[in-house]
Amino acid sequence: MTYLCLGIGPAGSGILGDVLAYKEVRRDRPVLIRLRGGNGGEYKEYNKIKERLRRAKDAGADFILVSAELSGDVVHRIAALISEMELKALFITVLPAKRRQRSENLITAFYTLEKLKEFVNSFIIVDNQRIAHLPNFEEYYPHYNRYIASCIVDILAGLRGGSSAAMNVDRLLSILSFGDEPGYVALSRASELTKGLPGYIIPFLRHKPLDLRTLIRISREKLSIAEAPLSSERSITFLRVPEYYIRREAVDKELVEEYMLMYTRECYLAVCPTKRNIASVTSLFIYRFEQLKRLRELRGLAHGESDEGIQVHE
Repeated sequence: MTYLCLGIGPAGSGILGDVLAYKEVRRDRPVLIRLRGGNGGEYKEYNKIKERLRRAKDAGADFILVSAELSGDVVHRIAALISEMELKALFITVLPAKRRQRSENLITAFYTLEKLKEFVNSFIIVDNQRIAHLPNFEEYYPHYNRYIASCIVDILAGLRGGSSAAMNVDRLLSILSFGDEPGYVALSRASELTKGLPGYIIPFLRHKPLDLRTLIRISREKLSIAEAPLSSERSITFLRVPEYYIRREAVDKELVEEYMLMYTRECYLAVCPTKRNIASVTSLFIYRFEQLKRLRELRGLAHGESDEGIQVHE
């Protein structure tokens, strides 16, 4: 699988930097282009990025993985460039937290998201409001970025091949959108060891039974969008387990699908192996704009309407 990673802003670059910290991702040999932004410097990098995208297309890149802060026109320009080159792209967008943010930053995030809809039909949302209740929450950004990165790594594993559901980029992007209306996606993930510490020392010790119900329940409590509703329009679950469970047909897919249908109208499941003694459940819950209170709040603030309790520093 060939793809290019493009990080826009410190948060966008930070997430993809954590993605590339995984050995399995580095084996794909993706190139990370960092666009830090600030003081107009991003525009000086624009032509350089344009050339790198051309080279990625010529090399047969399957898609571009874009992680971006919603902080201005440069994101829109790059989305237009990717669309012009007819490159497939998976967009991860970072929403600023209400706490300690100026209203202008929140309004800019909304209008940037709106402008992106011209070229992008699905957004994975990383909502910093999700951790804004924590004291000195900015200190938790590295941990939060690593959590999001672990979700992205599981998605890449499902796209890389070896998945029982034959998930690929085209199918993924199709599920994540609603035709002419973009989809807004919340990530969630939970994992557990399938062997204790002795299992790492003594390889022939057996894996313990999978508790998929508990993994799904825990992951549902860790959505990447604040105040996301319990039910979504669609979901995709990437289940990663050691090859042991797949060989023995010990993965209860029907249980996963039955449980997910409690929270979504349509569910899709991809099961793929991992060499680590860890089982993980990563789910993408796909919503329409009006279903997400956070997006409605930002729209209200941008339009000068009731902000439904938004508190910002001026």
